[in-house]
Amino acid sequence: MAIITTDAALTALADEWLQLWRRSPDATPFQSPMWLLPWWRQFGSNELQVITLRDGGKLEALAPLYVLRDDSESLGLFLGTGVSDYLDVLATRKQCEVIIDALTKIDCQMWDLQQLRPNIPILETPSPDGWNENVEDQDPCLVLSLENFQTSTHFQKKLRYYQRQGQFTFQEASAENIDSMLQSLFELHGARWQRRGMPGMLADDVIQQFHRDVAHAMLAAGALRMYAMRAGGRVVGVFYGFAHAGTVYYYLSGYDPDLEKLSLGTVIVAHAIECAVRDGATTFDFLRGAEDYKYAWGAKDRMNRRRQIMGS
Repeated sequence: MAIITTDAALTALADEWLQLWRRSPDATPFQSPMWLLPWWRQFGSNELQVITLRDGGKLEALAPLYVLRDDSESLGLFLGTGVSDYLDVLATRKQCEVIIDALTKIDCQMWDLQQLRPNIPILETPSPDGWNENVEDQDPCLVLSLENFQTSTHFQKKLRYYQRQGQFTFQEASAENIDSMLQSLFELHGARWQRRGMPGMLADDVIQQFHRDVAHAMLAAGALRMYAMRAGGRVVGVFYGFAHAGTVYYYLSGYDPDLEKLSLGTVIVAHAIECAVRDGATTFDFLRGAEDYKYAWGAKDRMNRRRQIMGS
């Protein structure tokens, strides 16, 4: 076991980390180096405490952690906390026992492990003697099974109507168009929120740079799922998501608020689902939030959990 504490050492781990992530079918894009390295560059602070396990020199497990310190208080968190819909380690159940033991030996008063999917090993591995814990529900994520997927006849009719009205065409992200597609996403997402008198979550320059770095890295790794929807020669909607191990993750979208009557959000999600089915995905994950439109697609609730481990 080793603990990475410097930016340089974490960056140097990227290739091995990517291979480990690809070997981990239960992982999500939010445990990948494409997501967490940009997150640390833009939002990270205080002390890296990334636990790694090797076997014969090969990276076999990784727990992306850091510690915040304020005077005499300390709090341990996952890298990615805040903007990530799922947080986790890349490790087997047995390896999680080593990780839990290791993190309780780090100088940290409490570990606040958020956005854990139900039944994952890091949620269920017991704490060592002398440590207390609290486990509670956190946020619902809505998940749609694509096996034998079929929407209602009424929903299909509405969708076909919207598609005919708009005469849309779609374009997939590539090295040549990704920057312009991202700019369209930022502008369209912002336009919708500005109508409500709010800036929106993509208004900040740091947030935008984070997503530029993520999108480029995900594209290079073959994990980006990003589509632009055009009508009348201009981009009117953008879908921004990721894919790993048979699941497509819908992270964000933006669309022209002037065309709201055409239900652009419904149309672009339909396109993303069609692409997911075509590519052999078995699950479409709408991620956090219990919005009505997700239930309209037939998605089901799955509750994320929060585990806090505290020294006595």
